[in-house]
Amino acid sequence: PILLLWLASPLLAWWVSRPLAHAPARLSAAQSRFLRLASRKTWAYFETCVGPEDNWLPPDNFQESPAVALAHRTSPTNMGLALLANLSAYDFGYLPAAQLVARTRRALDAMQKLERHRGHFLNWYDTQTLQPLLPVYVSTVDSGNLAGHLLTLRPGLAALPDQPILAARWLEGMEDTLIAVLDAAPPRASASLLHFQTALETALASRPDTLAGARTLLGHLSAFAAQILGVVDEKSMSEPADWARALDRQCRELLEDLDALVPAAAAPGPAGMPTLRELAAQGNAAARSRMEEIALLALEAGEMARMDYDFLYDDVRHLLAIGYHVGER
Repeated sequence: PILLLWLASPLLAWWVSRPLAHAPARLSAAQSRFLRLASRKTWAYFETCVGPEDNWLPPDNFQESPAVALAHRTSPTNMGLALLANLSAYDFGYLPAAQLVARTRRALDAMQKLERHRGHFLNWYDTQTLQPLLPVYVSTVDSGNLAGHLLTLRPGLAALPDQPILAARWLEGMEDTLIAVLDAAPPRASASLLHFQTALETALASRPDTLAGARTLLGHLSAFAAQILGVVDEKSMSEPADWARALDRQCRELLEDLDALVPAAAAPGPAGMPTLRELAAQGNAAARSRMEEIALLALEAGEMARMDYDFLYDDVRHLLAIGYHVGER
């Protein structure tokens, strides 16, 4: 028996080494809804907290208890995450391209003002004064995180000119925000909320494939969203009011972006949804200007990713040091 087992060992080794067969994952409707709501709520942090008060840099965290507080400090990792959050929000349909470009420009402008050491951003900054927090320190891990984010942002931006001027998931992004509105349990159902939901479901079933069709739909959705906002107290700090404002803002920004690139009077015929590059080729000055700005942002992101790692490298251990105290050298 031992000899037979030994002779059979190659066959047994092959049999136990076969790759496991994994059934493809299929999410249920409830699971998909949960993930989409989590995605939209995640973007809400950046949408709400990354603004002019913090120089368009991401505060480190928001504390809910025991007292509400926003931490007005940021790190290279935080900055990189916020830059990619903008890009992801565009991909998910939460943000029009104009807002992606504007938020990226403001963030990079603020980052250019921050003190650096041999290309590295320091470990912590005050987001309101832009001054480094003590001790002045370079974190190798944080620098690597930021470089990775910047090098991911660069091709993401560079791809924008060849994408349709309305993001592929703009309707799904609107639906995700609607899910958040419904999840927040608005104080009372309104006819405008029902009209919005019906119009969006119809559009998702039969997507508008022309500028004129998209503009008409956005006009209807914007009107319904404004009415939904009118049902809640616009100055209220409640969650239903926050999401009603987010839905209204999302509709308006999409429509404003469309009008900025292609005014209604100058909209081309039903030839599909043009890209930025196609509009620029037709002599559209707004499209050409945006393409130039996108190219500058991509170039700037690549330049910021260039950091000197030589002084962090231990030639004896062949490892990177965990960091570097700038003041103590």
